[in-house]
Amino acid sequence: PKTILVNQVTNELNVIARAMRNALILADPDELQQQLRDVSASAQKMGDSLSKLERGIADPKGRELLSQIRIVHSAYIVNQDDFIKLVEAHKMGEARNLLLVDLYGYQNSYFALLDELNRNQSRLMDQAAQEVGATYRTARDAMLVLIVVAVLLSITITYLISHSLLRQLGGEPDYAAAMARRIAAGDLSSRIAIGDSDHSSLLYAMSGMRDTLVERGNALQDANNELAKTIEKLGETIDTLNRAREDLVNSEKLAALGSLVAGISHELNTPIGNSLMAASTCNDLTRAFTAEYGHGGVSRSQFDAFLASVAEANNILLRNLNRAADLVQGFKQVAVDRETSQGRRFQLDEVIGEILLMLHPRIKKTPFKVVPKVPEGIAMNSYPGPLGQVVINLVNNALIHGFDRRDAGTVVISAHVLPGEWVELSVHDDGQGIAPEHLKRIYDPFFTTKMGAGGSGLGLHIAYNIVTGLLAGKIKVVSEINVGTTFTLTLPLLAYPAQYSAPAAS
Repeated sequence: PKTILVNQVTNELNVIARAMRNALILADPDELQQQLRDVSASAQKMGDSLSKLERGIADPKGRELLSQIRIVHSAYIVNQDDFIKLVEAHKMGEARNLLLVDLYGYQNSYFALLDELNRNQSRLMDQAAQEVGATYRTARDAMLVLIVVAVLLSITITYLISHSLLRQLGGEPDYAAAMARRIAAGDLSSRIAIGDSDHSSLLYAMSGMRDTLVERGNALQDANNELAKTIEKLGETIDTLNRAREDLVNSEKLAALGSLVAGISHELNTPIGNSLMAASTCNDLTRAFTAEYGHGGVSRSQFDAFLASVAEANNILLRNLNRAADLVQGFKQVAVDRETSQGRRFQLDEVIGEILLMLHPRIKKTPFKVVPKVPEGIAMNSYPGPLGQVVINLVNNALIHGFDRRDAGTVVISAHVLPGEWVELSVHDDGQGIAPEHLKRIYDPFFTTKMGAGGSGLGLHIAYNIVTGLLAGKIKVVSEINVGTTFTLTLPLLAYPAQYSAPAAS
């Protein structure tokens, strides 16, 4: 769908904006060059996506928006190239001025035009769906009216003709009456026997009427077949629209999977790096000790020092490898839960801890804190993977929207058991809150106040569907401007009977 291409352009524009900001603050030359390469690669992808949009969008409004986007894109690319040249020439002051004075303005215009194009394409999809539905209803109603009229007309004509024939046939009233009753009953398979002298009789007229009814019946059957084909095509169109919606949801899940992989790599980097350093140190000590021993032996103090160094390196190695193993085990459990969406029995505090482990690489780069206050001993028979997706979406919502343009903030995840085998899980932030006019729309698909700036409009929509569907619970939100927002999930401790195996989520 074209909205996916628009989102791709938006995402690449975000990558460029982030990379240019990073280029101004990074001191390492290799990292600086990597950011510049990211800018160039994303610019190429943006150009490819815009070309696909220009080939696929034909409506006047969309073409007009694309024309404006192409103008802004050209100016943006020119300034972007100038920015890269200034950075490569180490003219950071001029590069910063170019970013703040020119590039930010083009970025804002670019985001605004992409947002308007996305809304225009969504509106066209809604109009198409409504037109398809209206066509289906009109065809269905027309066919029902046609069938009723045809049946009533057939009954009326049959009755009138048969009644008249019974009065006028004279010599064959029984035969005429029998044929009339067959026709009235809908039996048109028997032909009416007509003699050589009956071409001006009522039997002849009845035969003609029967032939006409047969033709009309055949025509009605053909029309019914065409209607069935039309209904089938309408069903295929609706299926296509549903698949397009599922593709957008899956793209959101793929983005979350990419974040998960990045988190795993970043978190494992430290213990593995420490282990490599310890192993390398141990190897160097062993070679040095072997060389010293081969040149005339070693003293007791040298031997003791060697053993102490090797023991210390070994302790560092074991400690970091154990840390890496624990991380892998935690990542593995979360990955299995999210990949299979299989129900199982679990402790709520352990699952929340694993989720925060996934989020740690992202959170530690911000001035914000996530504080878990889930007590031990809350056991659930439910789906930890989908539940984790909900919590991640709510925390990300707080980081992106609640703490926007803020230097500090805290997210608190708490839980307590309710009477009747229920648990209440809350995600609270002390951010800027949600505007009252937005509260009724936060669960709508594609509704976001940050389109093009980190928001897809699907996070809360997915969370709502998971909570009210698979998890068989409820979700509510309470928010106050400049005070904060609290999402409260009310979930059953037993999402499926404990004596049965849990079904896999579809």
